[in-house]
Amino acid sequence: MKKQLIFFRNRASEGSEGEEENGILFAKYIFSLWKFILAAFLIFVFAAFYGYFFAQNSPLETELVLENLQEVLGPIVEMPPFGQFLFVVLNNSLTVFLTIILGIIFGLFPFLVLFSNGTILGIIALFSKTELSWSTFFVGTLPHGIIEIPVVILACAIGFKLGKTLFDRVFKKEKEADIKTELNTALVFFIKVLFPLLVLAATVEIFITSQLL
Repeated sequence: MKKQLIFFRNRASEGSEGEEENGILFAKYIFSLWKFILAAFLIFVFAAFYGYFFAQNSPLETELVLENLQEVLGPIVEMPPFGQFLFVVLNNSLTVFLTIILGIIFGLFPFLVLFSNGTILGIIALFSKTELSWSTFFVGTLPHGIIEIPVVILACAIGFKLGKTLFDRVFKKEKEADIKTELNTALVFFIKVLFPLLVLAATVEIFITSQLL
């Protein structure tokens, strides 16, 4: 991973060949996360089903959740499109950044992010089914969600890996568990891969999805 980090930092400006090799290393880095990605994906899916059936079995509590969500989103909806775009980019970027950084605390924060976001998605899915339509749900979530959800899962996977690295370092006394290198690599990956994808997702959400609804 040290070799990857040095490469990410020093070869980014070497033209198309460097960019191609950089892409290969990013792909290898993602592959090294596959167990954590799988865990994050399963938690998110479980949470989505939990939210769906929670909404189905607890309509009063669900109504309160939706009211609170509407209160939070209300001022954002009143913003002009570019203001909404900036807010979404900053909010999502901060969330993903904290998910990675705070993942070092044994993966607790990434778990909470996955569970809360999955639960809300499940609640919105049932609300859309009963009050609107499935087509409204998919049109409202799929165009940007197909980018944003994988980014969240990737960030949580990185957070899980950082948490495991610290656990191995502290409790298993594994000298190979280099938390500083893992953290630096994660931050480079955030800046060069995750952040641009979040900007793209926000662009789709504000300027395209809103026009489809």
